[in-house]
This record gives sequence, C-alpha cells and structure tokens, in this order.
Amino acid sequence: MIWVKAGQCNQETTIEARRSDMTHVVIEFITTCEHIQKMAQVLTTLDIAHEMSVPLLDTHVYQLASEYVCRNSCVVPAAILKTLEVEANIFLPAESQFLFLSPTLPNE
Repeated sequence: MIWVKAGQCNQETTIEARRSDMTHVVIEFITTCEHIQKMAQVLTTLDIAHEMSVPLLDTHVYQLASEYVCRNSCVVPAAILKTLEVEANIFLPAESQFLFLSPTLPNE
C-alpha cells in the first residue's frame, strides 16, 4: 500500500495492489481527489507484463490518466506503477520524494 499527497492541491490518495493471479493485480484507491475517484472506477485490474514492458504512454495507467487526471504533473499515476512494481516483486518498496531546493515564488 502506498500513500500519496499530491502537492499544492493537497489531495491524498492511498493505493493498494493485490495479486489476483500470476499476471494481474487488483488496484483499489481511497482518495480525496474527484479526478482519481473517477479513474478508480475504471482502473481496477492491471496486467503486470503489459504495464512493465510498454512505453510509458502506452501503459493502461497513463492512458486512463490522460483522460481522467486534472493535470499532467499529477504524481498519482507514477505512484500506481510503483505500487504495481512492488506488488509484482520487480522492485523493493522505497520512499520517493520531491524536494524543491529553489522555489519559485509568485510575484518574484
């Protein structure tokens, strides 16, 4: 399970993935974001081999994100793929971070 706080929008999403068989995972979301809620109604199962082997834009996750997510910089689609990698034992779980070292402030 992974928790995401998306940034300035302050939306939070929890993503849980469970293997349903050798090649698929079931994805469940708890989220405060209306856009992710809509995507979650459609994104319920992922094919591990497909998601991990095709170019990023050809993944089911990013195809749905382009339809449902409110902006291109939303980090939730990447978090979905990270959750899939961990559940499929492709990578070990590890924390990810964004740290703005030189913030651009309004009216500067």
